[in-house]
Amino acid sequence: MNWQETISFFGNCMPKSIGRALASQQEGTVREIRMRAGGRGSLLTHKGELVCTGLMSQGQIAQTAEALCDHALYARAEEQRQGFVTLRGGHRMGLCGRVITQGQSVRALREISSICVRVAGQWHGAADELLPHMIDEDGRVRSTLVIGMPGMGKTTMLRDACRRLSEAGIHMCVVDERSEIAAMCAGVAQLEVGPNTDVLDGCCKEAGMRWMLRAMSPDVLVTDELGSTLDVQAVQEAARSGVAVMATLHGRDMETALSRGMLYQLVRDRIFERYALLDTRQVGRIVSICDEQLRPLASKEAV
Repeated sequence: MNWQETISFFGNCMPKSIGRALASQQEGTVREIRMRAGGRGSLLTHKGELVCTGLMSQGQIAQTAEALCDHALYARAEEQRQGFVTLRGGHRMGLCGRVITQGQSVRALREISSICVRVAGQWHGAADELLPHMIDEDGRVRSTLVIGMPGMGKTTMLRDACRRLSEAGIHMCVVDERSEIAAMCAGVAQLEVGPNTDVLDGCCKEAGMRWMLRAMSPDVLVTDELGSTLDVQAVQEAARSGVAVMATLHGRDMETALSRGMLYQLVRDRIFERYALLDTRQVGRIVSICDEQLRPLASKEAV
């Protein structure tokens, strides 16, 4: 889905004020689209927030969510329980509203009150600064973890690296738990991940990485947003099998990421050979690259 197709898709589903604002933006400038019942819609762009005209009702929010899901929101109940739905083109719609629970589990979401659409990006060259550090002297791919805040380009960089390595003939296997890396639709990736890439869509990382190891003989395993002890265990298992792993982790800086415990285990076991930390202000900008012991290899002046 190119930018004009994206504008058309969103414009047909969202209030006209948001559609007009989107049409005035260039490709790669829009990060998020937000809508709240009783409030105005807004675009988060590379230059800041752009507030649209007109207040929106709860009914309009619900209608927009339904339209974005091709009028099949009811069929996406399992995804809704995770708090988001992946849209056509790989965009992700976060949802808020009244939660129906059963015990400690989320059963359903009703009376949708706000929407946050993360706009997927396919920017060739996003991994240009990272790739030279990922390949060793023998041409082998080093296991690499990209650390950064939400919306700062972690997944975009991961996807571009996957595409480039795949085009070089390396067998890539993507475990796409949130359908954000490849954005599969009817078995076909909507975002470019390369010609030598196999994708397991909508599967949890723990089961998906073991699946790929058993079934697809990967050279490199790719997954997004490590978030649990089970994710860490799956990465450790892949590393022990001799397969390189590319992944992302939420974190403002190395100290914050280490304090979560998961990264500490990975550093302790030297699972990743390269760590790339993204800027908190400029999307897609690497501020430092470290080796397996978190020793700096490149700073923002050198990268």
